[in-house]
Amino acid sequence: SLSGCQKKGCTDPTAINYDATAEKTDNTCQYEDFDKQGLLNNIANNYIVPSINNYKSNVITLDSLVESFTQTPSEQALIEVRNAWVNTLLSWQDISFLDFGPANYILLKEQTNLFPADTILIETNISSGSWNLEYNSNYDAKGFQALDYLLNKRGYTDTELVTYLTSSQNSKNYLNDITDDLITNINYVSSEWVTYKDNFINDFETNSQGSSISSIVNALCLHYEFYIRRGKIGLALGAFNGFSQQEMPELVECYHYGQSLPFCKRAVISLNKFINGIGYSNEENGVGFDDYMNFVNAEYNSESLSNVINNKFNEISNGLNSLNDPLSNEVTINKTGVQEVYQELQQLVPFIKVDMTSALGVLITYQDNDGD
Repeated sequence: SLSGCQKKGCTDPTAINYDATAEKTDNTCQYEDFDKQGLLNNIANNYIVPSINNYKSNVITLDSLVESFTQTPSEQALIEVRNAWVNTLLSWQDISFLDFGPANYILLKEQTNLFPADTILIETNISSGSWNLEYNSNYDAKGFQALDYLLNKRGYTDTELVTYLTSSQNSKNYLNDITDDLITNINYVSSEWVTYKDNFINDFETNSQGSSISSIVNALCLHYEFYIRRGKIGLALGAFNGFSQQEMPELVECYHYGQSLPFCKRAVISLNKFINGIGYSNEENGVGFDDYMNFVNAEYNSESLSNVINNKFNEISNGLNSLNDPLSNEVTINKTGVQEVYQELQQLVPFIKVDMTSALGVLITYQDNDGD
């Protein structure tokens, strides 16, 4: 009879209709929805569009310098092209995981930075004077890694490189066509985002397959798992080379340049910033996926999942800072050290691909075939 006299109401303090005087729940608690539209608005306007514009600006500069170099060859002009190539490739790391919507329509990632480059195909194209960089058969003979091979050709001094790159009209044309192709592709993506952005921001009602939230989460998980963890470290380390685990140093990014780690570090930092909703240009901490995870009380071993993920990103960055370039040498002479960093990279995979997606109700739609 005493329990029947208890006042009923919402007893959950986190509910918007919480009743502090209620002694027994009546299952009427109501909860505020997370501002997913605010999340999409923040990442679209404060990260995606500015990062695309910055990359586009760098590509235009690179293209202009390549044109000047082929018209008036010199060692100084070559150095300027090489420096612009590095800066542009670094800015590419900031947008390479935005592989959905307009970028996915034209396979921007595959057209921009496949490695290793097919050096034999590059030489064949130049020698024959006949190529079409729009064909997917030429995807690994163009983009940044083709420029890596051409601008940093092993065994050549800068003087010899200038001669090699400008002694024939074919080689000049090939250099210019590579950067023209980069411009064509990013111009398309940048232009499409003008109209795509509103639909992207307004597609917040569900997290079902094809929605904006689902597209982003799948894209960033896929990019991290296959293009950072596997592509930038795991393949060269030999982690996917069957039972032998034999190192394959020639598979590193920018093998000919001899510096791979700056691009891997930038890729990790950029992805971490994006997840946390940090603005690309202003560095302001806006609404991000960390806030979304906190809102749904996502945890791992009684610790907030967002903190676990951020801590792991920090550990990965510290691990990468402990390594030395050329990474192609490091995987051989310091294999244990590289393996330790790879394990840190591997540990992040289930946190974002399983725990985060589960907490946010997002289904992973890409195929995982690497057996890990």
